[in-house]
Amino acid sequence: MVYATMAVFMSAGGVALLYASWRTLLRRKRLALTAGWSLIAVSFWCWNRAVGTEFGIVIAATQLSIVAWFFVLGNRHIRRSTGRTQEPVGLNLPRFRSILHHSGRFLVAVPLAACSATMLVLATAVVLPWNDVNRLAFAVLTIPAIWGVLAYWACLETRLLRPALGLVLGGTLGAVVLYI
Repeated sequence: MVYATMAVFMSAGGVALLYASWRTLLRRKRLALTAGWSLIAVSFWCWNRAVGTEFGIVIAATQLSIVAWFFVLGNRHIRRSTGRTQEPVGLNLPRFRSILHHSGRFLVAVPLAACSATMLVLATAVVLPWNDVNRLAFAVLTIPAIWGVLAYWACLETRLLRPALGLVLGGTLGAVVLYI
């Protein structure tokens, strides 16, 4: 019980010091920042001592976010209405070329990147010297990450041709390793 009480006060004090450092309410900003993060780290340790590691981390993170929300609510600014209302605007449809561009980017970033990531990861899993359970776990845990990276690359490029060709080539390479 003592550790939990200490953790609550340390977490609240740590967030208060971070807030004071952010708002430059104190002269020694760097000291307040270091002390705030240190108090938060010690509060995590206190929560772990109070209820165990598996619950301590969850309770500490939850309590930290609740304390931070109290500071957000205390810092809110309520703006008064200026009395002006916006005029309703008619519906503007996008140009057909823009619809084609974004549809193509969607098709490259979602299904093509998913297929390519799946083929590449499964091909990698096949050549690894592991048993079947470890290969399956590797594929299940890795495919979403690789898919996200490939989709990010497809959305990042200004020209869509390079990621499309790269994903088709990667998927084909994975399929060759898997099926030939």
